[in-house]
Amino acid sequence: MINSGDIYLLSGKFIIALLIFVRVSGMMAAAPFFSNSGIPMQIRLLLSLILAIIITSTFWKNQPVIDFDIWNLLLLVLKEFLVGLAIGFSANLVFWGASFAGGLIDFDMGFQAATLFNAEDTAPSLTGEFFGLAALMLFFIINGHHYLIQSIYASIKAVPLTKMQFTDSTLKEFARIATSVMIVGIKISSPVIIALFLTNLALTLLARIAPQTNIFALSFQVKVVVGMLTLVASTPLMIWIIKFFLDSMESELMRMIMTLNPGRV
Repeated sequence: MINSGDIYLLSGKFIIALLIFVRVSGMMAAAPFFSNSGIPMQIRLLLSLILAIIITSTFWKNQPVIDFDIWNLLLLVLKEFLVGLAIGFSANLVFWGASFAGGLIDFDMGFQAATLFNAEDTAPSLTGEFFGLAALMLFFIINGHHYLIQSIYASIKAVPLTKMQFTDSTLKEFARIATSVMIVGIKISSPVIIALFLTNLALTLLARIAPQTNIFALSFQVKVVVGMLTLVASTPLMIWIIKFFLDSMESELMRMIMTLNPGRV
């Protein structure tokens, strides 16, 4: 027979499983690939439930007993979702940088010229989509999805369910990730940006030498040709740069997780 003690124990474990499920769901909502709109919400919830059950069974005896208090539970649920979002946010650094790099290249080559006349135009970045798909392919090649699962598992140890605090280190880490997106984007797009800069310089000299030449009309064709040739020639280098930053994703995730534990900062 199940007595009141067993019911109290099972209810506590259910709350722990619920909180872990919320943390995993927060990670799924922001992490690369898992947050893609092409993945149905039911699939994401099912994956979150499976991971939560596995993690809960692993930490069955190591989690504190949490009282069933509605306001306390609401705060803990919000906290767990924010922890998951922080982990997913940290994993998107390279993907945002790759998309930013594609946007820089498209704008310089003239593919985004429509935005000069309509700032609200939401035309997709062709090169950004290419870099994003390349980053996603490399993400699976280096088992980046395994890093995400390992990070959510490690976060249970590093950030207990009853403890979490956004410290100055956390804010600095968020700021560092935001600024690193621009650095990553510039490094990825640097070969094409440099080639197009030299092309603009050559066209400027041509305009001085032959003023009758319509440089404005000529620049569109020349910049597209130079940009595409440089993009094709430097694609292996750009892919290597993306892979280099993806290899450091595991350390980035752990650095973010450690800032969420006030006792280890």
